[in-house]
Amino acid sequence: MRRHDLVWLDPQAPWQVLSAGAETRLRAWAQARLPFVVARRDPTSDEHQLRLGVPLPLAEHRQRLSLRVDPSAVLRSAPPPLLTEVATDIGAGWRDRLHGLATETATLPVAPRVFGSAAWQHLTGLGYLHDGSDLDLLWDVTGTGQAETIVAVLQHCERRSPTRLDGELRFPGDRAVNWREYASGAARLMVKGNDACSLVPREALTAWQVAA
Repeated sequence: MRRHDLVWLDPQAPWQVLSAGAETRLRAWAQARLPFVVARRDPTSDEHQLRLGVPLPLAEHRQRLSLRVDPSAVLRSAPPPLLTEVATDIGAGWRDRLHGLATETATLPVAPRVFGSAAWQHLTGLGYLHDGSDLDLLWDVTGTGQAETIVAVLQHCERRSPTRLDGELRFPGDRAVNWREYASGAARLMVKGNDACSLVPREALTAWQVAA
């Protein structure tokens, strides 16, 4: 499983809570059949286990809870929801924003997925969004050609939208780069993987494309 993937856990499974005092809330979350999100692993401490997270809604002050669990506790998993799915039930205040963005991106070769507050509101029915919330998008790209096309569309959309667009371009090998950082033309980029993050030269992105 990859960063940003969603998993649903057996509520009775053993796990190690990494957020002090969060055991009861996490058990209740699992019993309600709500999803957890796969976070970046620490290979030195997590070993074969998954590192998972839960961002709580606005009513619970957006606390971020985390735990470590064996993969056998996962009942099912799924990628983050598509933008078109989130746009259908996000609430009146956000529906027009997301439908407009979905229309603008419909012709792109890669469909955007949503993580962050908008995704959690869609998945749980709980309140995560406020007027100033960002929209976090995830794009799985085959290489720099697709990345350049997507970045151009995102820059155009953001000029026309009241919503700040954030998120990542995920290259082959599950190596993700913040799209704004990519668009900046920086010579070195912060790359986030499933179990590490590091600064890499920009030209490495082309090598990943060839390798794919």
